Amino acid sequence: MKCPHCLAELKYRERRDKKCPQCQKQFALEPRENMLKMSDLRLHGLADRLSHRGTYRYTPAQLAYFVFRRELQSIFKTEFSWSEPSAVVATIIFGIVFLVTLACTLSLILRDRSLFSAVVALGIGALIGSIAVGLYYRAMKSSHPYRRLLPVIESFETTYVIPWVSVHGPLPGRVTDQEIAALRRAQLHPSQVRAVLASPVADVLDCLRANGLPDRLGLALLSTDGPFSAADERILALLRQNPRLPLLLIHDASVAGCLLPVLLPGKWGLSPNHRVIDLGLRPRHVKQQRLPWKREQAPQELINLLERRVRMPGGLTLENEELEWLRQGFVTSALFIPPARLVNVVTKAVERLTSAPVAAGRGALARTVDPEAQAQAEARAIGFMTWPQR
Repeated sequence: MKCPHCLAELKYRERRDKKCPQCQKQFALEPRENMLKMSDLRLHGLADRLSHRGTYRYTPAQLAYFVFRRELQSIFKTEFSWSEPSAVVATIIFGIVFLVTLACTLSLILRDRSLFSAVVALGIGALIGSIAVGLYYRAMKSSHPYRRLLPVIESFETTYVIPWVSVHGPLPGRVTDQEIAALRRAQLHPSQVRAVLASPVADVLDCLRANGLPDRLGLALLSTDGPFSAADERILALLRQNPRLPLLLIHDASVAGCLLPVLLPGKWGLSPNHRVIDLGLRPRHVKQQRLPWKREQAPQELINLLERRVRMPGGLTLENEELEWLRQGFVTSALFIPPARLVNVVTKAVERLTSAPVAAGRGALARTVDPEAQAQAEARAIGFMTWPQR
């Protein structure tokens, strides 16, 4: 490990007291003593990369999820994993049954009892082997790296960041809890609002506040679940009075997240045809960006509602593959969206929506416009749907 101060190469026996023998300065993290093998220089490098050398601000949770994603990527490069485990196991069993059947048929035709006995023994051994493969897959599934690492990520701030900050000072781009609390108290006056963005993910809103988007874009930020201050209530009243005021949504890739565009207007008492732009995440974004996922089965009534909304004319636009992904209980957090992409997408969305001419909503042509289709077309043009594949 290199000393974070003088960059001297230090062997483990030279740094057991977390002090460099060359410059006599303390360091915060010993790679051999933490699960992520994190050093001071590595943590600084990750924070520098996430913030684009301090250009963008991020919350503690965003840093943890950034490290989480990179750690999962490195694990899957070195550890064996099943891409489609059920298909693999089924193929193995089918191959065994086919070969054993073929061999048995040949042994009966040739009337060779010794060959028949050998084939039966081979078949029994292969069957036991396939059962072992299935049990191994089950064990692998229960110890998925996501589950193994999640407790580490939940304590990332106290285990890694706070010791680092106590030795070196602020990490580049990191927003402190005190700054977040101060930013949450501020809200635009209704006369300044050009668009509203809502999210159930508090860190998404905190990141946008920390990067100055409300003042720069005239963007009011609201939590979908409250609680609402008096200033927030004024923004809600503004939304109810003006159905053409753009309401942008950012959420997890989940059943509840994908239902948000159809449930939130009713929850907030908005007009049914309010201008709602769903920026994601959607299951297709998870696939495009190869984002991590976990299983978190949604209530069956929500899944049924999602399926009905997809089938309805002008309903939610989810592909069959996306719908099946959601049915299986997969979830991906919006915290995996890096601050730079989050800020750029929201900036382009607000600028495009507030500068484009809005139809008055009168006449035959206006009545034929499907609000959901129009919203999705706008989202594809400006949102996470434009993410390139890697």
